[in-house]
Amino acid sequence: MNGFAVVRLPNLNYVDERRQACPVIGDVYYSGIKRLPWTDVFDEDFYRHRMPEKIRDLTVGITSKDFSGIDLCQNLRAAQELLHYSNRNSVANELVVVRSDALNVVKGCIEVEQSVEWMGFDFVALGEWSLIEAGLFRHQDYYENWLPLVNRFGLFDDPLLLSDYVATYQEAAAIAKSEPIAPSGEGFGQLAIEVGRLCS
Repeated sequence: MNGFAVVRLPNLNYVDERRQACPVIGDVYYSGIKRLPWTDVFDEDFYRHRMPEKIRDLTVGITSKDFSGIDLCQNLRAAQELLHYSNRNSVANELVVVRSDALNVVKGCIEVEQSVEWMGFDFVALGEWSLIEAGLFRHQDYYENWLPLVNRFGLFDDPLLLSDYVATYQEAAAIAKSEPIAPSGEGFGQLAIEVGRLCS
């Protein structure tokens, strides 16, 4: 594993529900790594220095110092405390674990003793966003052929679909059906990142 992240629950993945629709197709919600990660940890209390000192200490080292744009905590106990803190006002977040061989170099690896329910692969543009959430969840008409391949978590089961999906995404971006991503080879690229939940 590469680490843990506190992310919004799939059905609460929005900043303001009056202005931003939750990514959902029918009754399938996007359940990837880019669900407003750490939003309720690094919130107004953090920036106004009202966060408890103990919690602030736990956040040290979470913000990535690389180009991945994927911020992880590698200590399970700390991650669980940050999850509890993020849900202090209401239960809006959950803890996920991620792994990707491509992230091993920049993130390192940890061992997790608990069993994990792996939900599927998110396809992510490094330093940017989920190509699944920004692609087929936002423009279902253009990605119609991909919809049957999405599992019940709104992710893909096969990481080998990445290159074909990226090609479709880039075609969609060329006609303003998706947000353009930075070209690969400039410190950026696209990864298949497996996302899971710890089994209780």
